[in-house]
Amino acid sequence: MIRLRPSIIVFFLFVVFRFTASAQDSIYARNVIKILTSPEFHGRGYAFKGDSIAADFISKEFTRFQLKNWTTDYYQFYTISTNVFEGNTKVDFGKNYSSTSPSDALQIVANSAQVKGKFKIIPYKMLLDNIQPSKVKNKFVVIDEAEERVVMSILYEPKGYICLRKNLNAYSPRMGRFQSNETNISLLKDSVSGTLKNISIDLDARFIENYQTQNVCGYIEGTLYPDSFFVIGAHYEHLGQIGADYIFYGANDNAAGVAMLLDLARYFSLPENQPDYSIAFLAFSSEEIGLLGASFFVENSPIPLENIKLMLNLDVMGTGEKGFTFVGGEVFTDEFNLFAEINTEKKYIENLVPKEMTANSDHYPFYAKGCKSMFIFGMGKSGKYHHPSDTLENLSLGGYPNLFKLIVDYFIAKYHKVPLW
Repeated sequence: MIRLRPSIIVFFLFVVFRFTASAQDSIYARNVIKILTSPEFHGRGYAFKGDSIAADFISKEFTRFQLKNWTTDYYQFYTISTNVFEGNTKVDFGKNYSSTSPSDALQIVANSAQVKGKFKIIPYKMLLDNIQPSKVKNKFVVIDEAEERVVMSILYEPKGYICLRKNLNAYSPRMGRFQSNETNISLLKDSVSGTLKNISIDLDARFIENYQTQNVCGYIEGTLYPDSFFVIGAHYEHLGQIGADYIFYGANDNAAGVAMLLDLARYFSLPENQPDYSIAFLAFSSEEIGLLGASFFVENSPIPLENIKLMLNLDVMGTGEKGFTFVGGEVFTDEFNLFAEINTEKKYIENLVPKEMTANSDHYPFYAKGCKSMFIFGMGKSGKYHHPSDTLENLSLGGYPNLFKLIVDYFIAKYHKVPLW
């Protein structure tokens, strides 16, 4: 990944902004994604305050576009609990296993406790034989994923668990909302040769009970109906960083969505594109750990929720060469049908697919409070989900320019303005 100094970032985006001021192209979007996925942003998680670094960048873009704000610097602060790994992450099983840090075959579970030392590894079957708890207390237990639920229910207190899995699950930071008493490691079963007997481990884990994070919220006031709002949302935080080098860059999930949000804010901030209705631009934190940012917003909304005409959630925008899915399109058929009619006329996108409502991203807290909401995501090839390979280099942005036009044309259809393309 290319490292960019803050001064270069500001200058470069200023140049890009000047050359894309009247219409959309993917230059601005690509450079927003490049910045948000640079190593200096630490995967936009809570280790090394990556979320705050990303929020500062978004706030500065809102300022540059002269968005109105409800709070200082556009920030809506709240607190969460989170487990972070900002120090050593060394794991050594000796000759039976080659990796010594997080990799495609070794995963440190997000709720793991801090631990350092060399420990004996015992098989889970010893626990099933009702051995004395004292013989387990300072040891690691190796278990097969098929026995995981059984073993975890036994009231022992080992130093940690090592779970052998046929396939590693996608990394889940939601587990890091609490810290376990044990250290939990997942290993790809096929990567282990022989029997694991000992583990040398040096894992720095820090649990922060009241970590301050923030949504970044701005708006453009409508010229005719300033009290009625269209909401565009995207989560800017991602999975973060584990130790010195293991970074989840999150280009598709969801730097690309933030790029679309900022691109639309840029467009509608121009005097010739001022909307009749107000548009709120909401960059959420804490989506990955349970939709906490969006939930906090709807519980503390500066906008009366009954004044929200539609909430569009932009999440996973980096592909689209095979079309876009509209989650909630089967519920809010009038809204989806208007998108579909425009698309049929303009032939922007190969395929628009309506789906039922799901609770898997930031649209859902709005829906649960009675707001019309839809979640748009791209279909196509990208890096692996929740994996360090989710980088800009693995994104096509194939559907991005035309989805941008489709969203703008949706406003045109609603507000009876003349399109610019």
